[in-house]
Amino acid sequence: MKEKPFFKTKKITLKDIKIPNMNKKLNHKIILILTIILIGIVFFSGISFGKMMYNGILKNRVEIAKPILEVEKNSEVIITEANRKGEYEFKVKNYNTSEEISEVDLKYYIEILEENLDKAIQFELYKENEKMELQDNKTNEIYLTKNEKQEHLYKLKVEYNADKNTVGDILKDIQIKVHSEQVRV
Repeated sequence: MKEKPFFKTKKITLKDIKIPNMNKKLNHKIILILTIILIGIVFFSGISFGKMMYNGILKNRVEIAKPILEVEKNSEVIITEANRKGEYEFKVKNYNTSEEISEVDLKYYIEILEENLDKAIQFELYKENEKMELQDNKTNEIYLTKNEKQEHLYKLKVEYNADKNTVGDILKDIQIKVHSEQVRV
């Protein structure tokens, strides 16, 4: 004969499990306390969420190499109908009057500026008694080395030919410009 168990087994489902109903105020208090605790942990734990920007001022003492190029000129030359030829002398040097020498290599070219002069004026440029070629009234580039005292002596010969002049008297100035540039290292 079969014995009947003292306890009767019953199937339990999730619907049958009853969770005690908590008070809504208590629920809000617990959520608020947990939120405050989490915020406190984040603040005091050293964890940071954000960007950092840094502006710093650096002070350096750097000396810039000193380029020196001076043009030393003589007095002006006046060309007239009576005085048809003239010579103008000038020097280009890489040091100044206080004997400071250029600390960088330099290159330069000489340009003779004439505004709409007639063919009556002829130019010849000489570097230390050696004739230089002019292309569009400009020379080729000439170099001066650094830390070495150098000077180049130039002579510009100007000649006026009245037979080729169709305008009459020429009342223009002729300018000599020296364009210089530092040579890249």
